[in-house]
Amino acid sequence: MYTKRRKGISPLIAVVLLIVFTVAISTIIIGWMNDYTKKTTSDASKNTDVVVACAKQMINIPETIGVQTNSSGYVTVLVENIGQAETTIKQILTIDNNSDMCSINFTDGVIAIGDIGQFGPMDCSSEFGAGTPTLTTVRATTTCGGIADEWTSS
Repeated sequence: MYTKRRKGISPLIAVVLLIVFTVAISTIIIGWMNDYTKKTTSDASKNTDVVVACAKQMINIPETIGVQTNSSGYVTVLVENIGQAETTIKQILTIDNNSDMCSINFTDGVIAIGDIGQFGPMDCSSEFGAGTPTLTTVRATTTCGGIADEWTSS
């Protein structure tokens, strides 16, 4: 009887092929993980710098002189930087006793450490009506989320 013998690859060649395949897949995975780790570390570092800079900021609207109004409807707000880093004011919003709002417009909101920034005078007569506005609340916010101050009338 004649039996047909099938020939396969030798065990030595099979082992070499498995090793080459394993090394190739490992190299691809290591390269991907290296890039992923570098990107993640870089992103975390950038975010940490912003968080640390914001943690050093603190503002205050002085109780006695922080909000000034006059009979023409002009409003001026003073904001003091009491933190340990330069602060940038993003918005100042004033609210009167009728819940009418007036946003103070300004071009440069940067306040150095220990300085007081003056915002206004802003003509809010169209929002509050004629005469001296009776302000109940003034909110100042910074470019760092959560760093803000609110003045309320007593």
